[in-house]
Amino acid sequence: MNVAILSDIHANFDALSAVVAELVRARPDRIYHLGDLAGYNAQPEECIRWAMANAAGGVSGNHDAVACGRATGRNFHAAARKAALWSRDRISPASRDYLSCLPVQRFIEGGALLVHGAPSEPGRYVDSVDQASGEFSTLFASVATGPIFFGHTHVAGGFVRRVDGRVEPVSPEKFRLLPGERALLNPGSVGQPRDRDRDASFLLFDTVEGTVTWVRVPYDVEAARRKVLEAGLPREFADRLREGM
Repeated sequence: MNVAILSDIHANFDALSAVVAELVRARPDRIYHLGDLAGYNAQPEECIRWAMANAAGGVSGNHDAVACGRATGRNFHAAARKAALWSRDRISPASRDYLSCLPVQRFIEGGALLVHGAPSEPGRYVDSVDQASGEFSTLFASVATGPIFFGHTHVAGGFVRRVDGRVEPVSPEKFRLLPGERALLNPGSVGQPRDRDRDASFLLFDTVEGTVTWVRVPYDVEAARRKVLEAGLPREFADRLREGM
């Protein structure tokens, strides 16, 4: 089975539309998301509605929790909280209900585990070998028999723990999980990449072969930027789209 994993769409429907066109060509058997459908950008309702209609399932992101009223966002920096609350005020009751029902972790085909941030804590970042080393020993990570897919950092790639215990970074190209290995893999962000590549990012997981392939998709960044600015959202989010960071 071929599974597509998307993360951190962040209300960027221009980027999502370009990814959807690529998914039509790739024809995955299932599509899952790792949360943060809302926040930062200007089209949360369209992105959530797409997930409701097309994703086989997903998990909640920290911005989703604010957008549906499950969290206040008091721990966000001011601009991020403003954008999350802006999303909250503009999504429909059906979209709010969908976000409210998303779990914090989910097991899928191939023994894989979906989380938004770290397996140990949805709001925690995993962006170093040391952090990944600690996460491989957590309860959820120890139960998963396949890869652990996480988002939140907006950086494509991940980490692998070899059979001998060494933890190494994984480049966002093509990766195969070998017997006895564990992996934390990040599809990157659809709606606000932060790895200095502004193209939308997602990955494809072959559950039979145990292979993961990252895909980058160009989209109309300037159209997305205009929508952010016209909505009165913080300019820094428009600039990040252009800079990919």
